[in-house]
Amino acid sequence: MELTIDGRPCDLGPERIAVPGYDARKTATPESCREGRTLRIALPATPRNAAATGHPCEPHAAGKFNDTRHEAVLTAGGAELLRGPVRLLAATDAEYTLEIRSGGAGWAENAARRMFNTLGVEYDGELTPTDIRAGWTDGRPVKFFPVLRDEYPARNGPSDLLPAERVLSPDDYHPFLHVATLAERIFAEAGYRVESRFFASEFFRSLYMSGAYPSHDTAAAEARMGFSARRTAPVTAKANEAGKVVADPATALNSVGNIVETATPQSTDADGNPIDGLYNHGGCFSTDGGRILFTPLAETTAGFEYRLRYTTSHRILSRTRLRGFDTVYLGPGSEMAFTLANRYEDHRAAPEANRTYRALVFDHREGARYRLRYTRDGVEGVVWTEFAARSAQVTTPASGRFADPVLEVRNSLGWEPFEGDWALYAGYVGETGETTVELRLRTASEELGPSKPKRFDQIYFAGAEEGMTLTLHEECALRPRFRSGPGFGSAVRFADMAQHRIRQAELLGALAHLFNLRFYTEEATKRVWIEPADDFFGAGPETDWSGRTDFSQPVERRDAALEVHETRCWRYREGDGAVSRFDAGAEEPLGAWSVRCPSQAALTGEKVLRNPLFCPSLNAAGHYPNAPSARLLQVGDRDDTEDDGTNFTPRIVRYAGMHPLPEGERWGYPSGEAAYPLAAFHFAGDAAAAGFTLCFEDRDGVRGLHRFYDRQTTREARRERIALSLRLAPDEFAALLAPGTGAPDIRSVFRIDTGTGVVRALLDTVEEYDPEAASVRCTFTRLTEDAL
Repeated sequence: MELTIDGRPCDLGPERIAVPGYDARKTATPESCREGRTLRIALPATPRNAAATGHPCEPHAAGKFNDTRHEAVLTAGGAELLRGPVRLLAATDAEYTLEIRSGGAGWAENAARRMFNTLGVEYDGELTPTDIRAGWTDGRPVKFFPVLRDEYPARNGPSDLLPAERVLSPDDYHPFLHVATLAERIFAEAGYRVESRFFASEFFRSLYMSGAYPSHDTAAAEARMGFSARRTAPVTAKANEAGKVVADPATALNSVGNIVETATPQSTDADGNPIDGLYNHGGCFSTDGGRILFTPLAETTAGFEYRLRYTTSHRILSRTRLRGFDTVYLGPGSEMAFTLANRYEDHRAAPEANRTYRALVFDHREGARYRLRYTRDGVEGVVWTEFAARSAQVTTPASGRFADPVLEVRNSLGWEPFEGDWALYAGYVGETGETTVELRLRTASEELGPSKPKRFDQIYFAGAEEGMTLTLHEECALRPRFRSGPGFGSAVRFADMAQHRIRQAELLGALAHLFNLRFYTEEATKRVWIEPADDFFGAGPETDWSGRTDFSQPVERRDAALEVHETRCWRYREGDGAVSRFDAGAEEPLGAWSVRCPSQAALTGEKVLRNPLFCPSLNAAGHYPNAPSARLLQVGDRDDTEDDGTNFTPRIVRYAGMHPLPEGERWGYPSGEAAYPLAAFHFAGDAAAAGFTLCFEDRDGVRGLHRFYDRQTTREARRERIALSLRLAPDEFAALLAPGTGAPDIRSVFRIDTGTGVVRALLDTVEEYDPEAASVRCTFTRLTEDAL
């Protein structure tokens, strides 16, 4: 054997040197990858060794050996057995004791030290409709998915023919971060290259984890300066010639007065009923000349959360849109324009007998004349009615079967099919009407103070026609959000949305737990092999080493089940909100999978293997009236008094792209399309897309993540560990620890002779290697014949 330090040859002593071996368990987690292999070696105190170690016993030496980094290389027969940094542990007149460390992955050390939010992921965006919508289809590493925040259902008193329209705002979307980009960036910033078919797979690249905005303890500011203000009564105003209504008490015409009126506890509404939830700490909410303002007692940063509910006159413009108050302006940089959806049902597909309908021609031209025909009891082209206006009420006969209504328009040559847009509504639907809108919007933070109060006199509603009415309801509310996260229109970078207080290694550890990943690092080339266990073991060339067994040493067999528990359960962190209620009802955790070991050799009891980072998620339909089929992620916990509704427990989802909605449904802000961004932890599948799940268990006929553990748990329950000695040359030992060379390596399937037959097996451990003995003790796990 030969040893060099910084390329300088050293003298070895008479004692045999046992080179550290290999343990497959150290490939299972990023934390274990930090350890590497360590060799302690004693060198005789020769002149050559003294020079290589900086003359450690001389008191006037120029410097200490450990002041700088040194690299040692140990070889045998030209094969490199160990390379790595070396440090001097002790020195005497007789010998120098050194420690050589190899294989402790630098990326693992880096990931364990660095915070998650320091990742240099490139992203610059804004919380605007344009940016949110663009992210659903572009390649940027952050996407904003719609979420359903866990809240107690609000009492709803609809004043419209339809329930109130819940207009989506940026507060209804949350940033989700591309998992593949995050993982790859961790390695790239440490200077390593990842080799992984799994990382390149469509499945892995569709995964996203929830981001987190900065969170602060604002209890003191809230207790000192916070307020919650409401209206005391509804108020109605008409739109001016520009289609606007202002919220300014100093304006007599076209004004609803202050957006809210009081924050004084015990205030009553117009009917004398107490108003819930009012408070005004420090008297910071007040009026000045009749106009409301917020004057904090100290310099602070705050955004404002508006909860608005209003009823607007509307006119039906098309099958998808109403004209009415569809723009809210809350101050500079906070103008939100949206679309009032036409939610009236079009009955052209299936008109019924003895029903009154309204035919409405959206592309009507003055003077045009129309004829409506249908198929009655199988007879096509039956004339139903004629009319010469934008709309007309029509009634079907008391009996019969009706289908395929067709609208025709008369021209100089006679009747021809109408090419424009039209619809057939229930008879009680008029061209005009009223619809109620609900909106929650959080504005961007502002610097405020005693000499710089916040005034609320620039607010207006717009988008209507002159004379249309707007009624502002008493449910309207306003409150400050101190040191708030990004609000409407805010510029956002990756770091603004990656404020999880975790280390980078915690993300890698969570992914390793989900997909049974294995990590192997070759420090010399800065390469990292990462695959699920089933794809990692068996990736090397299959090798026949049946002639290598050293039968001078015993062959030992033992049940693999000796190392595992009777029952093991893979599961996620405790869920919050909807998930905890689901678990209570189902009496088992969502996403959990248990496997029982049938062997009597197993350890007693159950071992729970819980994901260190992520909790499961539920999706729910029916919560967005414009698109009741849309399945939205449920997040947060309505019973958590410290939760401000912005962030929630980290979770992982799969993004399935833009998912089509059924006929008649449309997604609202910001797209208005007949599709929505589907992100889910579990999706049972439908006619448009196949199901998928991130549960460990199978659910709704979709195979769970236990598929990444099935082979392993089967081997552990039914197979055996085989310990024997193999005759290996130094170059063969070195090749074992250098994947990708074409030689047998730790990922290979080996054929080994046990003395009672040849079996196929995977390599578990290699004990210390002595090249002079040319024999090394190894432990294998026997495979079933069809295992690979």
